[in-house]
Amino acid sequence: MMIHKKFNKSGLTTPPLKAIVALAALVIVVFTISFDASSISDSSNSSSLDLSSVSPRDLLEYQIHSNKDRLSKHIPNSPHHEEVSSSEKAKFEADSAIALISFGKEAANGTLLEQCILSLRRRGEFDGKVMVITDAPRERYEGEFDENVIILKAKEEDILYDHFAAPAIKYKRFKTLLIDYMDDVPELDPIEWIYYLDIDILVGAPFITMAKALNKKYYIRQRFGTPSVYMFKDPDPDKYALNSGFIIINRRTSDLCLDAWRNAIDTHPDAGFDQASINHVIENENSNHCKMVGLDVEDYLTYPNGDDELIHVIFEKHFSPLIHIFNSCFAQKVSPEVMEKFVADVLDLNDSERNEHKYGKSVIHPSTAKWSR
Repeated sequence: MMIHKKFNKSGLTTPPLKAIVALAALVIVVFTISFDASSISDSSNSSSLDLSSVSPRDLLEYQIHSNKDRLSKHIPNSPHHEEVSSSEKAKFEADSAIALISFGKEAANGTLLEQCILSLRRRGEFDGKVMVITDAPRERYEGEFDENVIILKAKEEDILYDHFAAPAIKYKRFKTLLIDYMDDVPELDPIEWIYYLDIDILVGAPFITMAKALNKKYYIRQRFGTPSVYMFKDPDPDKYALNSGFIIINRRTSDLCLDAWRNAIDTHPDAGFDQASINHVIENENSNHCKMVGLDVEDYLTYPNGDDELIHVIFEKHFSPLIHIFNSCFAQKVSPEVMEKFVADVLDLNDSERNEHKYGKSVIHPSTAKWSR
């Protein structure tokens, strides 16, 4: 290949700018490929690499664009997309609300709640009411959300501080009190259906599309007879029947199930997980006069398992309706750099928002960094 010479004032020749750029790019590629690619993709070996001289952002871009063929293909396809009319969407948002609970120091000091709600509004395309029950100071969320987000302070008498062996259970118990708290808010009187989400879940696709598909398969809104609540089946079916990270509740009929669940929680204080109390309700559903209905996970909910799966999702720009990404056991395998990139893509952040580094598991909300119970 011939490189045309260009003379400078001293008579020396200098290569044109394009040649310099090409040469620099070649050096970077050679340097990057010198890493053991299989070790980079294998989280179990990544700790043995010396990556101190490579920026996390450059390494992540290399993983995404250079290792596509080796990336895990275990992320399910999106559910069949059904068109939803504007009138259908308006009707759904008129009688349906999202319920969230945000408790404890970690939740108040972080931005999990903000991330969850932002994902609902953007990729979830849900503009309806969101009810949040929290023990954080009232000023924590002032001015943080739109007018359709209703922040409710948890009642002290509902927090059984010393009753449970596992500290988190006293907070998870609030899932059984959603109807009670909603009844205290006149603004929420028109709501008939409550969709509960754990705040470490991100919504990656239109929420009404998923709700519509689940209703079509399980006749949720047409079901008569035994009062019911609906949850996805647990990823560890040999141990737990259902997972309470996502719950569908009928405000008029599901109270029997929630009361039975709360009773099971209160009478088994040594249980480490709320799923265990759900098992008790299922075992005694005839005497409780309610039914816990298990939903097949299918394509609706994913638990991305490590960097490779998230990188594949980032590359393909494919997001499941619900992504249980943070506090699951699977999330512990995800590096901070990949997590931040993934969250930014799910939330559809613009360049300015990305540069703020406001969202991500490790982010601490500056105004509440010292808050604690």
